[in-house]
Amino acid sequence: MLALASINHYLHDPQNTHTQMRLVTLCFLLLFGGLIHAQDYITISGNVIDQNSGKPIEFAHVGIPERGIGTISGAEGHFTLKLHPDYVNSTFTVSFLGYSTYRKKVSEIDGPLTVRLSAKALSLIEVVVMEEAAVENIIRKAVNAIPDNYPTKSTRMTGFYRESKTDENQEYTYLAEGVLDIYKTSYRNDKEGQVALKQGRQVGLLPEEEMSRHTVFSSGHLAGHRFDFVKHREEFIDEENFEHYKYWLEGMTFYDDNPVYIIAFDADDSKGRMKGKVFIDTLNYAFVRAEFEVLPQGLKKSNDYPLYVGNWTANRYVVNYRKLGENWQFSSALREGKWRDGGVYSNDILITEVETDRSKPIEYLDRLNRGVPFMTITGNYNEDFWKEYNTTPLSSGLEESVNQMKARQKAEEVFDIEYMAELQRQRDSIQAAEIAAQMEAREAGGTGDSDQAMELPDIPRLNPFKIKLSYALSGGVHLLESGPEQLKINYLHEESGEQVLSLTDTIPYRPQEYIWKSDLALYVRKNLYVHWGISRDFWNSIYKENSIGLGTSVNVSHKRPVFLRLTADYSWMKYGRKLGQTTNEYGNFKAEGKKFKSEKVNLYYGELTHNFKASLELSVEMHPSLELFVRGSYLLPFAENSHIYLWERKRFFRKKVRVKDDALFEVTQNGEPFNKRMTSPGTIQLTVGAVFK
Repeated sequence: MLALASINHYLHDPQNTHTQMRLVTLCFLLLFGGLIHAQDYITISGNVIDQNSGKPIEFAHVGIPERGIGTISGAEGHFTLKLHPDYVNSTFTVSFLGYSTYRKKVSEIDGPLTVRLSAKALSLIEVVVMEEAAVENIIRKAVNAIPDNYPTKSTRMTGFYRESKTDENQEYTYLAEGVLDIYKTSYRNDKEGQVALKQGRQVGLLPEEEMSRHTVFSSGHLAGHRFDFVKHREEFIDEENFEHYKYWLEGMTFYDDNPVYIIAFDADDSKGRMKGKVFIDTLNYAFVRAEFEVLPQGLKKSNDYPLYVGNWTANRYVVNYRKLGENWQFSSALREGKWRDGGVYSNDILITEVETDRSKPIEYLDRLNRGVPFMTITGNYNEDFWKEYNTTPLSSGLEESVNQMKARQKAEEVFDIEYMAELQRQRDSIQAAEIAAQMEAREAGGTGDSDQAMELPDIPRLNPFKIKLSYALSGGVHLLESGPEQLKINYLHEESGEQVLSLTDTIPYRPQEYIWKSDLALYVRKNLYVHWGISRDFWNSIYKENSIGLGTSVNVSHKRPVFLRLTADYSWMKYGRKLGQTTNEYGNFKAEGKKFKSEKVNLYYGELTHNFKASLELSVEMHPSLELFVRGSYLLPFAENSHIYLWERKRFFRKKVRVKDDALFEVTQNGEPFNKRMTSPGTIQLTVGAVFK
């Protein structure tokens, strides 16, 4: 059907008239042959039906198992499989749970296939009644056998993903599809793998003005990782949760001609959150399939990633595995979640090809982040969009919605955005030509229709602003050398000028202060930002620095982003070193409007500086929302004034003030006024930290 639609498109395209005879020939081959040996791939098509009833079988796996290549049959049993010509001598198989497996050489297929699967007789298997402990022991054996049955090294896969959403009337609102490059880590750990988009598209099944009011979901493209219940050891196969569930042997069936246990489970108390069935191969104790749903008591946990996140009123899952060589591989998963507005959100992932060699991780820049809404990065609908990639058929409901969408698009074709844009360009070209003619006529002395005002065409302007925020937290040192200085400080009464406090002591030498920093950057352009920052010390001193300025950011790497940032700030810093503690023999007194009552007061000497601050930062992006950086800053003061601090001790609410009026304190050294700087004229900050975006 996709191929026929593609041919129809080209036959009606005037730019491709020279290829019409060749396409007509190809159409003839499509109509009378189910196996097409194209230039770059082979297509096998057909139907899967039950041998006895003749009814179509949906979700049968169709492919070449030893190559890890496959697809599934649709609602009417129809399938289309695309193969590389190198696989012409491989064995084509069709398998479905409870049926015998169909096998045939690819080279022997010479037309459309009708695959008749015969149900496997359950009477051949002796079904015994088991106690719950024995059933639990089967699951326990299957979990213990995971390292033997599933990959112990990383695996690279190609998968076809589809997500869709219905509204409260169960009408489809959108459809998003993509061919994914999937990197799965070893089954020895539960570390989530990576995903990249090879090719994708999104179809709005409602008019654009109605799409905006519907919920957009994210991270569905990670379904190949999220719904892999074997890798994540979901709670219904976790021995630690057996006490919260009841298990029983519901029966037995066949998969790929091997007998399989069907073990049902349900919650036994309020801590059990799921119910369903798990299918286990009787020969090697491999998990073949699971069908399960989250119970209402489980849905109360709104964040249950990797399974689900959000306020869902129902969540159901079907997950399948198939054997490839010596290992069982994740094969497919279908999840349907009922959202709070009554609509159903569906995730469908099918693995269409598996690399059997040890695989490398996906390149950093190609990875899709967990929080990316998949539907916003896909392209437009096109019948022959997928080319050689295998996909899954649309469900009957989705197919009907797509057909309705195409009919609506046809009716609205005259209002197509690209078509209207082309008309606008033509109109602007005509206007420009008229304006040029008028100007030429004026230069030649003619009127050029001067009575009419010349109007230049409106040029749409894109908004260059794309505001985003980032927050940074870091720690390090400020190379702020100070001391040693032996000083005497006298604090005088604000009104009488009497001596209130007096202390003679030595400020010890210190080469640096240990600080922490907090920064906020507001990006007003892609590479330009406004910067706010604060710095504080960890102990020992009075250290407060604040800054504001502008900065620029440049990505200096073509792989993992490495940013070089230059920031210019205005900075003001209060810095004081403790001289010592003195006894308050004067009694209660006021300083800067605050009443001091303590018998012990600490005295600090320092300065307030106004600085030009230049910072250079090198930052490496670890993932799209996190960077690690190292930063160096140079502070050059251009104004300053000295001050002292008074800080009460041995009180619950301790008052602290900076004495701003230098007439209220005397600072001397060896009897002479002390007016030197506490620090050197230029200082350096060195910090390391993280940027959160």
